[in-house]
Amino acid sequence: MKNIDTTAQSGTDIFALGQQRLQWLQTRQQVLAGNIANANTPDYAARDVSPFEASLSQFDVTPVATHAGHIGASASATSGQSIATEESLDHNGVALDQQMEKVAEVNDQQHFAVNLYGKYMSMFQTVLGK
Repeated sequence: MKNIDTTAQSGTDIFALGQQRLQWLQTRQQVLAGNIANANTPDYAARDVSPFEASLSQFDVTPVATHAGHIGASASATSGQSIATEESLDHNGVALDQQMEKVAEVNDQQHFAVNLYGKYMSMFQTVLGK
């Protein structure tokens, strides 16, 4: 059986990108769960992971800033770094409503990534006549 290099033909390895995204979402879900678990811990600071950034070298396009507000945001947060939030009654940085919103956002993003993967596989099967 011959190995097919999808990056040589399309310029993008969509499967690797999807895997990276799902791993990032899993890590974020674990960090947010830790925040919620420590909601009553005095002096606990809520944490989050840095924003997901795919390796742009795998794409055939180069992003260009055409306006000062484009691509200007820097990802200064690192995995597990404390983030600024409002203080709770226990004098810690965990606001449950914010954490639950983030958990719901991660859930939506996981569903989107899995659905996108399914659509991509469906296209492969259509091309292969299956």
